[in-house]
Amino acid sequence: MIMRMSILCMVSLIAFDASAQTLVEDLYTSDGDHSPISLVGGQKCAQRFTATLPFEGIQVNGPTWSVSGEKGLTIRLYEWAGSYSATIVQDPITVSVLVDLTDNDWWPCYAGSELPPGEYMWEASEPTNSNPEADNPHQIGCWLENGSKYTGGEAYFNGEPYGEVAVEWKRVYSEAQSDDDWYPFPFSGADNPTLAQSFTFPSESIPDVDAFQAVGIASPTWNGSGAGYRMVLYKWDTDYDTTVAGTPIAEETFSNISDNARNELVLDSPLGEGKYLVFTDQPVLGSNNSVGHWGWNNSLWWDDENAAYQDGVEIETGASFDLFLGVPSEEVVGKDFASRTVTGVATAVNHWELY
Repeated sequence: MIMRMSILCMVSLIAFDASAQTLVEDLYTSDGDHSPISLVGGQKCAQRFTATLPFEGIQVNGPTWSVSGEKGLTIRLYEWAGSYSATIVQDPITVSVLVDLTDNDWWPCYAGSELPPGEYMWEASEPTNSNPEADNPHQIGCWLENGSKYTGGEAYFNGEPYGEVAVEWKRVYSEAQSDDDWYPFPFSGADNPTLAQSFTFPSESIPDVDAFQAVGIASPTWNGSGAGYRMVLYKWDTDYDTTVAGTPIAEETFSNISDNARNELVLDSPLGEGKYLVFTDQPVLGSNNSVGHWGWNNSLWWDDENAAYQDGVEIETGASFDLFLGVPSEEVVGKDFASRTVTGVATAVNHWELY
């Protein structure tokens, strides 16, 4: 049993001496792409982990959406108690309240003394901003590794664990696209708005692949919280209207999604050659009244078989949504937030108080 300490780390500006920081172990692997998961709107990111060596604290890697020196958050470090809910009702081992953070830096939560090997969890929450004039003042979060092979824990978003799947994720339409054509496509204001992407499989963009078992799509919420939608996968039948009137292969409703994160529909069994349609509807617009999908106008991969649709009509700009396919794999991958255990503390810190 760990003796818990009432430690509150108040930080306004941290200047790290790298020589004083010793990495103990990473709590993730970088085997896939990654997503910025926002804390805006009271959302929470957390990571269960297994420390195999003694450590003195953890660091969490996070984005501030290109704004440094204004935003902050709180990180709590807990001893794992068997479940997320049981863990967070305990007193934390330590709490780190951080302000004026740097974009994509490693943000600390130190215990003040050595902690033994064992199971732990950190949780990040409560975004702040010292600039009262800031746009989207609370847009800060944690980097999520989507293809992590770390086996000592798992990531949580708002108390729910991200699942593990035996797939390798492939990005279908990203190759050779122009950054100038990258665009967030919102659900329209129609009575029953829809967004959809037809695709053929196998695809020239992901050669030497003969089956897929999951589909995913990246979705902006325009810095909002509380958004969601339903995703449905169909086998293509003759034309768009006939297809969506048919029986779906699979469907799932996503709620309270994180801005710009990838939402994934995992299938019961692999699918092979053919034409398919990823169809999304029933949008919940969230706090900023918008949700949609990322994609490209003037897509180099657009053709009659691979087209994006809005409200049942092909988008006139030759668009492709940012579609991912999960290829069956013998190795299970999950999602973990980029974090690590460390020893040592920062050696040049302004406005740091422990009490």
